[in-house]
Amino acid sequence: MKKLLTMPFYLFFVVLSVCSNEANIVTQLQDIKNFSKISERLASSGMPSENELLVIKKSGYKHVISLLPGNQNEERDQVAAINLTFEQIPVAWGDPKLEDFEQFVSLMDKYGKDKVLVHCAMNYRASAFSYLYQVIKHPENQGDAEKQLQAIWEPDGVWLDFINMVKKRYESKN
Repeated sequence: MKKLLTMPFYLFFVVLSVCSNEANIVTQLQDIKNFSKISERLASSGMPSENELLVIKKSGYKHVISLLPGNQNEERDQVAAINLTFEQIPVAWGDPKLEDFEQFVSLMDKYGKDKVLVHCAMNYRASAFSYLYQVIKHPENQGDAEKQLQAIWEPDGVWLDFINMVKKRYESKN
């Protein structure tokens, strides 16, 4: 009889623990600098720490794309150590190129339905690339994509010109 009474309490604590862990992951994802869940398969953020990479992995992400120029060997090693793939597209802050975005699209196509995190230092480059990807691949989501971009920053100057150029280029392809 005593065992029968303790079983519901045990199950309650197991369920509570599982729910708590899931909530903790979501909270931790949100703690990553400027983290933005774009869709079920794409998120963008600022530069994640080594611990945040573990949270990304636990959340089901399979691939990390860095848009930062420079030596990314330390991050590449950290990502490889937790069995995620890592790609770097070195996007110059003051001179983003169409080829950079085309390489991003190619990677996203290659990854299929896998979950991908794209990042840069502050999520400005990454949110712009994510916005463009959503608008080009899922034009029905343009309003949501604009809100997500503007929640991070409002591109101007070189970046606004870049976004408009890429959109025009892809509109002419369709």
